Amino acid sequence: MHLCAFSHQQITMPEISKDSLAQTDFLSRAREALVYALQPVVNIHTGGVYGYEALLRGVNELGFANVHGLLAEAWTLGCAAELDSFLRELAIVHFVQLPNAERYRLFFNLDPQLLAMERPEQTLALLQRYQLNPEVMCFELSERTDLTANSGIAAAITAYRHARFQFAIDDFGSGYAGLRLLYEHPPELLKIDRFFISGMAKDHRKRLFVANTVQLAHVMGIQVIAEGVETEKELLACREAGCDLVQGYLISYPQLCIDALRQNYEQISHINQRDRREVHSDFVLIEERLERIPPLLINAGIKAMFEAFRQHKAHTIIPLLDNAERPLGLIHEADIKEHIYSIYGRDLILNPAFTRSLPDFARPCPVIDIHASVERLLAAFSANVNPAGLIVTQDARYLGFISATALLQLIEQKNLAVARDQNPLTKLPGNIPIHSYVSRILEAPNQMRHLAYFDFDHFKAFNDHYGFRLGDRAILMFAELLQKELANSTWFIGHIGGDDFFSGIENATTEHVVSQIQQLLIKFSADVQSLYDPEDRQRGFIRARDRAGDERDMPLMRCSAALIEMRPGDHYRCVETLGRVIAGMKHQAKASQSGLVFRHDHDARGSAQTIIDEVLPPTIDCDYSSESSNN
Repeated sequence: MHLCAFSHQQITMPEISKDSLAQTDFLSRAREALVYALQPVVNIHTGGVYGYEALLRGVNELGFANVHGLLAEAWTLGCAAELDSFLRELAIVHFVQLPNAERYRLFFNLDPQLLAMERPEQTLALLQRYQLNPEVMCFELSERTDLTANSGIAAAITAYRHARFQFAIDDFGSGYAGLRLLYEHPPELLKIDRFFISGMAKDHRKRLFVANTVQLAHVMGIQVIAEGVETEKELLACREAGCDLVQGYLISYPQLCIDALRQNYEQISHINQRDRREVHSDFVLIEERLERIPPLLINAGIKAMFEAFRQHKAHTIIPLLDNAERPLGLIHEADIKEHIYSIYGRDLILNPAFTRSLPDFARPCPVIDIHASVERLLAAFSANVNPAGLIVTQDARYLGFISATALLQLIEQKNLAVARDQNPLTKLPGNIPIHSYVSRILEAPNQMRHLAYFDFDHFKAFNDHYGFRLGDRAILMFAELLQKELANSTWFIGHIGGDDFFSGIENATTEHVVSQIQQLLIKFSADVQSLYDPEDRQRGFIRARDRAGDERDMPLMRCSAALIEMRPGDHYRCVETLGRVIAGMKHQAKASQSGLVFRHDHDARGSAQTIIDEVLPPTIDCDYSSESSNN
């Protein structure tokens, strides 16, 4: 069936509240010109569709620059309510043409000025006419309007929530009173404004804002949507920040044609698979601890609830789902015991005249996606008051349950895994994750890559003279400085062991990388002098034995670095080959005046590359060796 054509004839225009020719003309023209396009909102890990936002089109044809101008004219003419009612049905009529539309959410932007006068009955009747449940509808509240100033807003939102409608805060971070709106009317979803997403991969402050916003939302049990994602780098940056869902041109442009929309956007999972920085064992750990407790659907009935507890005596909770298999909460056996054990209690709630339904027995429960980290599970669990556990979903559908006991076991497993892969002193990733990182780097020959190997100079003399305690302090000082100076989420930082460290970055410019490494070395050389006695610091050396056992004057400690640049096309056979190249550079770095040796090796064909002189500060020693990396 071809669904691109769309007719307005099936929608009846509401009664006009005032007998006005201007109103009639305005609404008639709106009916002819306005249509809705749908843009998918998808899971940031899998690309599975969570819902679709209805975006109004045809506003320009009516002579308005944007939707705000259209709504302002409707208020001026006194027909804002009539227009809103028409638009609501227009969006629903388009949305319901989707295959399995009831399994998704429809994001609809409310007219903020009408919200105080809103009641859910009209929309409930409208949804019922098109055989949709209220859980389908998610109303977007714009932060650009101060909704906290109107006392009627809270009553309207409460009424809609009681009817099982969803809410999202739109354009978060772009307006005013955003945090107050989040506090007073916590939504189910939060949409971060495109301003913070654009260029986020290269803007540390934007990444910090988004990551902290996501953390706050997750503590409150709110899912986060990244709006306006247009590039792979923006998607990966949003994923690193912890966003749950994503929307934007990278996934799909708003579509007028239903046939152009899909139920799964596989390019998202492909991007995640190509970028393996996020690959971790948490998914496997969580899946192993997942309990597949049979759930109940919302319309199952009271009798089905009793039967479920009778059949599954080992479970003291039952997940309750809506008709699209999205979690609504948990039914606790303890909450129905008063009915089970009273003389007439069971018969009373089984009586058709009894007005309580399954949602009346359900308690809220934190809901977490299967791709979340164990730390995210713990944060969600801790943010709730005495939860029985966590409901786990995949693409917003119920997958299973993690009990409080299983969560503790998960945390213990994760801590053991982390301890195995990190250095015990600095807590930085150790040799296993470093080896994995370098192996992945070598498999990406079409990207610009920089790898840096750090090693202290004259550390043994300092350690022997001042003792292991101060030696450890020097190592911790450098580890902290490394994380501070390379304060960029795209840097990988690892601790090989002792006074040897490693870092790597992809798709960064030579100037940027060299400048950061140089500043790091200069800063450490200055800071580490604070660990020496004043007399040694003033002399500029200590009397100690060298590696050969001979006593002599040893200079103050510093750090040297071997920095290698691999341009697109450069190729190394394996980690071991690269290791031999870096080992040779390390000796050159220690013998150099600056402590920093920079090298760009040959591409796969062996043709020599050159370095632009202006790129490198004059204090840096450059290795232009013509030795092929493959020899």
